[in-house]
Amino acid sequence: MKSTLKNPWGVLFMILCLGSLSALGQKSVSTNIRLEELDGTVTNLSDYLRIGPVYLNFWALWCEPCKQELRALKSFARENENEPFTILAVNQDSPKSLAKVKAYVRSQSYPFTVVLDPNTQVFQSFNGQNLPFSVLLDKAGNVVSTRTGYFPGDEKEIKKEILKLVTR
Repeated sequence: MKSTLKNPWGVLFMILCLGSLSALGQKSVSTNIRLEELDGTVTNLSDYLRIGPVYLNFWALWCEPCKQELRALKSFARENENEPFTILAVNQDSPKSLAKVKAYVRSQSYPFTVVLDPNTQVFQSFNGQNLPFSVLLDKAGNVVSTRTGYFPGDEKEIKKEILKLVTR
């Protein structure tokens, strides 16, 4: 049997495979993404990354699975309030809906920060296509995972992914 290393096609195949594996690795994003909180305070994603990993959860009022995921994240955030990570709920509703968004967020008493992305610039910077959409970033700003959609029970996997980064 021929050794793969002596076969030029085998060497080419190995190089292509290794290149593909590195392309699948973590993708770093700009941490200078501007975020506007509900009260008008403007921050940068880098401010939150100084604390630890960041879970960006993109949602809208019209999206029922989004609201289900936010309720699950609310429980998770309360259970792990002393861990060094941040959940950012990134609202995608239009500026006309701002009053409704603020009222809804107040009524839910979320223990995490809600930021606004009415022009979907942040959503698009992460190649979001559908809601709910989430991005988990490690402390260095690398994309560790993305998730589209939500079904009850998904929060168990989300929790594992976040806490795995916290304990690194």
